[in-house]
Amino acid sequence: MEKVNQDTGFGEKTSDMGGRMVNKDGSFNIKRIGISVRDRASGYQSMLTMPRWRFLAIIFIFYFLINCFFTVLYWLAGPSGLEGVEKVKFWGRIKELFFFSTQTFTTVGYGRVNPVGEITNWIAAIESLIGFLSFAIAAGLLYGRFSRPRSFIRFSDSLVYANYRQGKALMFRLVCYKDDHLLTNAEVKLNARIVTKNEGYQFFNLKLERSHVDSLVLNWTVVHPIDEDSPFFNLSQKEIVNLQPEISADLTGFDEVYSSVVVARVSYAIKDFKFGFKFLPMYFGRNQRTELDLSKLNLIDQE
Repeated sequence: MEKVNQDTGFGEKTSDMGGRMVNKDGSFNIKRIGISVRDRASGYQSMLTMPRWRFLAIIFIFYFLINCFFTVLYWLAGPSGLEGVEKVKFWGRIKELFFFSTQTFTTVGYGRVNPVGEITNWIAAIESLIGFLSFAIAAGLLYGRFSRPRSFIRFSDSLVYANYRQGKALMFRLVCYKDDHLLTNAEVKLNARIVTKNEGYQFFNLKLERSHVDSLVLNWTVVHPIDEDSPFFNLSQKEIVNLQPEISADLTGFDEVYSSVVVARVSYAIKDFKFGFKFLPMYFGRNQRTELDLSKLNLIDQE
């Protein structure tokens, strides 16, 4: 039997856990409670890892709101505090104050409108300082997002249960999808979580046909042979389904572009299993070159 691994950090009872351990995007399916959001959350980490659209939206919303705030301050300072404001109607003046605020915040300062009162000079001075610091922080976040090492790995959507040599095997595949980000010394580890008869969990480290490749330049089909050391040995499809297995994979490798080790993670729940299917080829020799067709990553066919 494959080596049992109970030192996983996950509970051993089904009542202790909800759903899968690892989400399809590689994140852990965990929600932390019991302490304040302020203690749990990391603003810097969140800004580095959130989707690009959300990051840009936060930058834009902050820029808009901070200028709205200073627009109100300039309005409260009175009409005599700024020189060169041509609009006298309410919305026209509001727009002039808003755009003056944006010019002060970004230190552009076109010069038509300028502060003349002491209060407005202080407001403008404070806004310039906040703008300078804000853009320094935004530039740091942009650099951090741009330079943060990422694996650029895509995993197949399905895990297939297929014929392998004289037996069966569980297989999934992965590929580097960036031209210039190729991993060397890539290693994958596979773990299985199954439900036991007493409504508990058992964890296993799964043996692989190959767990390491020197250079990940093509796709890699990761194979777990189902032999006498496997927890799925001599089990029918129905028995495997009853175990409600979840297979999680951790991939590490060295990216020469970042000069850093990168990590990718995925899991396959029972709904992701495809019984009696096989993966179809992804690469072909053509014109004295090998063409890797990334669109065929999830291409499977019945055996």
